[in-house]
This record gives sequence, structure tokens and C-alpha cells, in this order.
Amino acid sequence: MGKIQSFDEFFGMLIRRRLMIALIALLGITATVLQLSTKEPLFESTAVIQVQVPTITAPTASGTAAPHENSAQRLQAIQQQLTTRENMLAVIARHNLYADLALTSDQKVHILRQSLRFQTVASAAAASFGQPAEVSALLISAQANTRTEATNVANDFAQGVLKAGADSQRARTIEAQTFFQEEQRNLKEQIVAKEAEIAQFQSQNLDALPTQRDILQIELTGLETELRSLNQTLVGQRNERDATARKTNPRATDERRIATLNAQIETLSAQSNALQTRRAEIVGILSKAQEVDRTLAEFDRDLDQLQAQYEVATRRSADAETAAKLQDSAQGETFTLLEAAVEPDYPISGGKRKLVLVGAFASLIIGMIAAFVLEHLRPVLRTQRQLERELDLRPIVALPELRKSDLTPTQRGT
Repeated sequence: MGKIQSFDEFFGMLIRRRLMIALIALLGITATVLQLSTKEPLFESTAVIQVQVPTITAPTASGTAAPHENSAQRLQAIQQQLTTRENMLAVIARHNLYADLALTSDQKVHILRQSLRFQTVASAAAASFGQPAEVSALLISAQANTRTEATNVANDFAQGVLKAGADSQRARTIEAQTFFQEEQRNLKEQIVAKEAEIAQFQSQNLDALPTQRDILQIELTGLETELRSLNQTLVGQRNERDATARKTNPRATDERRIATLNAQIETLSAQSNALQTRRAEIVGILSKAQEVDRTLAEFDRDLDQLQAQYEVATRRSADAETAAKLQDSAQGETFTLLEAAVEPDYPISGGKRKLVLVGAFASLIIGMIAAFVLEHLRPVLRTQRQLERELDLRPIVALPELRKSDLTPTQRGT
């Protein structure tokens, strides 16, 4: 019974519980004021760094501009370097931060990290497909309880970004130069060693080289022709010798002729044997020509690959040297302090008057909720409408609430 189900009943509850609601609101306002009086103000200062794109880019061998590292990636790497534990402790020591607080080193580092904010501003230039957008500016904001601390911390990290950007760019160019120059030396040594190996192989297989192979082929053809001619001569002389030897009564001239033919046959046989030996040598040399060609082809492929790598290393070394010259002349991608952090005029923690109003409103709401809860904990039928709704009975007489101020002196005595 007694549940509030209309605006009249709600307003009646507020009137009956007005003292309690006012007391709760007063306590809430007092607590808010006390809390604000003990809370230190919070200030924020911001430094702005401009990212300048390269005015001159180093051309590649194809004539196109050499791609440079994305500025967003560079800034992200620099931010990670600056927010390491060692660097944060160095910043805390330089500016004597949190000296009046009994905190550990890790707690101080955590507070400083929470007070920092790095915000990038995307460039208006269109990014290449699949590549992150370039950054045109970096905003470094620092929060602290004093104006000076917020300004000093923001400027400290801004200078850290400038120094890290210049150092990292120079270190990358020097590292690239050193790497590609070393690569050039290594590849050149490999090329010289490979050429020496090829020369040694050619000297060991000089007769089987393609330049000598045609000469050997011509020589082999001549040997074949000469061998056929010798064989024909030998066959003729042997036939003549055999015919002379078969005579029944050989004369002295026949015997001298047989002796002459034997000497000629022996001489021609020796010549034929020598020619056959040379022919066998040439055939053996030509038979390994295929293996020599395969080995030389492998040597040529290896040498071509080394020379191609050497050309690439030479181009990259030249590009790195050009990038180093551009960096030295401040023509590469650089970071510039566009706006240093200055001491803020007002805290960012908000006006105290606004916070007091918020606290008062919250206290008033809490008081009304407490009054509503008390009404439900102690239900009482207070009006004719509540009686009809809860008991389904229509009252005959409804007596209004009588206050002492409404009674006459005689009624007050009775």
C-alpha cells in the first residue's frame, strides 16, 4: 500500500520529506566543496612538431624516386624509444618530478606515461595503395599539477623527438652505406674467385673448349681422309707383294721388289697406327665436350648472378650515399619544432563552480531516491485516491489534515 503512482503523490512525498532531502543535499554540497578544496589543479601544455617531407629524393637506377620510410612508422618507433623505462626515469630526474610523493620508480614511470599524449595529424597528400598515410605534424601533450612541469615535460619530449629523428635518419643512412659497400667488396671477391676458377678449368680442358673444338673436328676429318688413303695404298701393296711371292720361279728382281714392298708396308702401317692413335685422342676429347659445356654453363650462370648482385649493390650504395648527402644538406625528411609548449593560463580540470553545481544536483537526486525508499519501507494511505485504489472502497467522509495553525484557541485547549 501507499505506493506512489501519480505526480501528485510524488510531489506530496517531496513536501513531506523536504527536510531530509535538503539535509542530504547540503551534506553532498559540503563534501563536494571539501573535495574540490583539497584537489590540486591539473594543467596541460602541448608542443607541435612539423614533419617536413623530402624536397629532393634520391633517384634509383630506373630514374624514379627512391621510396622513403613512412613518417608514421618512424614516429611510432621514436615514441616507443622515448617512452622506455630508462628514458622516463631520466626525464623524471631532469625535472625533479614527483619529488614530494612517496612513490616507487615504477609508479612514477606509470604516472608520467599516463600524463603524456602523442597525437599525429595526417597529411593531406593521398597515400599509396596498401601504405599507411603520411604524417604532417605531431602533437605532444603533457599534464602536470603545475604549469611549469607540464611545459617542461612537453618541451623535453619534443626535443627528444627532434634529436631521435635526426640521429635515427643519419644512423640509417650510414648503416645502409656501410652494408652495401661491404656487400660490394664481398661480391667483387666472389667474382674474382669465380673467374679464377673458370680460367683454371679452361686451362685444364683447353682442347675441349668450343674455340678448339672446330679445329679438332677439321683435323679429325683430315685424319679420316688420310687413313682411308693409307689403307687403300696398304691393300694395293700387300696384294702386289703377295702376287709376287706366289711366283714359281721368282727372279732376283722379284725378291728385291718384295723387300721394297715390305719396307713400304711397314712404313705405311706405322703411319696408319699413328693416325689412328691421334684419331682416338680427338674422339676422346670430343666425347667429353658435353660435360665441359655443362660445367662452363654453370660457371657462366654463377658469374652472371654474382655480377647482377654486384650491380644491385652498387646502385644501392650510390642511393645510400646520395641519401646521406641529402640528409647532411637538410634536404631529406626532417622534424621541425613548429610550436614550443608554453605555460597554460587555466587548468584543464574544469571550473569549481560547475563541479559544485554537479555535486549539488547529484546530492539532490540521492536525497529524492532516499525519500522514495523510505516511502516504500513505510507505506501509509494518505489520500482518498490511495484508499479507493488499494481497498476498492469509497470513503464516506474525508477529513482534511488539521494543523495547529488552523485551530481556534478554544479548539486548541480542548
